Amino acid sequence: MTWLLLLLSLGLAGVGAVVSPRWRVGGQALLGLGVLGLLAVVVVQVRENVFPQAPRTSSHYEMTVSYGLANCLLGDAAGQSGTVVLIFPQRRDLDEDKEASYEDGLIRALHHSRMKLELKAVRLEGAGGDLAVFKQALAQTSEALAVISYAGVPAAFETLFPAGQPEGPPFYVYDGNGTTHWLGALKAGRIRAVIVPQPGVAVHGSEPITGPPDAVFDRFFLMATAANADGIARQETSQK
Repeated sequence: MTWLLLLLSLGLAGVGAVVSPRWRVGGQALLGLGVLGLLAVVVVQVRENVFPQAPRTSSHYEMTVSYGLANCLLGDAAGQSGTVVLIFPQRRDLDEDKEASYEDGLIRALHHSRMKLELKAVRLEGAGGDLAVFKQALAQTSEALAVISYAGVPAAFETLFPAGQPEGPPFYVYDGNGTTHWLGALKAGRIRAVIVPQPGVAVHGSEPITGPPDAVFDRFFLMATAANADGIARQETSQK
């Protein structure tokens, strides 16, 4: 695009210089447009070379979420291979950098395992609190080795699994909103584990998050399983 602007600017300036003796007003206008285009090229080059954009870095906070989820997956599906489906909220509810951080954290945590895993991202086609929207996403997970939802789950999620229906792949959840919509399905065994933020622990944008993954996880998150589901749910609801 910069080269195209440069050539166009030079062309306008050249034409302007040629026609100016015969068509003064038009020639000067073309020459002026060419000069403005050349100045724009200079500005773009200065910005890209003198003030380059900083490369994106993964957030330690989001990566730690994936660290916890990966540990659950490795414990339940050790030695297996297949596709892990990642369910993400619609784009307006999750920016690209955070989504990439979740994926980076999962890839790094699974890197040293002996499992041959492929990640497949599925984005919700509407609000994450809509059962129909979530059911549509789950339709794409029937052949998955496991499913990880970074979009939480909607209220009454357990009703999507009628009694007698095959269990399907192991399901893990990160509920960044700290709801308890997962409680029924977790206690019924349809969800294997849920990660929620530690109640009352705020994350400040300027605060550096450092330390081993285990320590960071214990500082910011709780993990709910069928064994402690009610206790974690009480902690979450007590902060509302």
